[in-house]
Amino acid sequence: MEHQYQDEGEGKIMLDKYHHFCFFKQRIVRKKGSQKIIKEDEYELLLRCKRGETYVFPGKELGEAMVDRLEHKQYLKKIERLLEGVLLNNSEIYSINIDPQELCYEETFHLFEHFKKENQRLKIELTEHLPYKREGAYGDVCFLEHVTRLYELGYEIVLDDFLSGVNGIDQLIKLSPFISRVKISKLIFNKSVCDSTFCAFIYEMSQLIQEINPKLSLVIEAEENAEMIEKLSDAWAYQTYYFDQPSKVN
Repeated sequence: MEHQYQDEGEGKIMLDKYHHFCFFKQRIVRKKGSQKIIKEDEYELLLRCKRGETYVFPGKELGEAMVDRLEHKQYLKKIERLLEGVLLNNSEIYSINIDPQELCYEETFHLFEHFKKENQRLKIELTEHLPYKREGAYGDVCFLEHVTRLYELGYEIVLDDFLSGVNGIDQLIKLSPFISRVKISKLIFNKSVCDSTFCAFIYEMSQLIQEINPKLSLVIEAEENAEMIEKLSDAWAYQTYYFDQPSKVN
């Protein structure tokens, strides 16, 4: 059953489709060979929605919130409450995904201004999705001015799912002065690229990233094979079911 809330701006009673939203967390770790090393408690927050007895990614609701500003405002109210609970009741470092479309909404910046005092514990991951509504020049999906605003609030910014969607080489080069980390998911390679080719490619890509900005760190996501993990560099970090199963945080 959907819950109701009072829309203060228009005085209407509306259905709260975000009531069952929650965060799961998955640890980002270092490794030695195929063994996990915990250097600091750092997690990515994964948005989930309870449906029946299971938790799923709320793609439909999230898509609706991205294309409609009023929906997005209600969505951010829920995200703010969830983040307050996470940061109040836990001491770890967390990263949260932001869709490029959200950079077009002023309420997004209000959210991160609200949590500015926690900017050492909260990182922002820029996802790879193509914006539904563009601002500025045609083809400009970088939103450099908007990313700079988040950077000036003191947040570490991460380029999520590098090599997917809008987060290609061009995006990396443009944003490199303002980001601290690049994440590459193995998932996009699984159906078409063998493990040995992927391994060689990632080492080459790591060198390219370092040439663009030597301060950038690299996180490999979704590599589940122990033999492959052992072949990949101990200098990188990892976010994978092999090391950590996501768990509900609030």
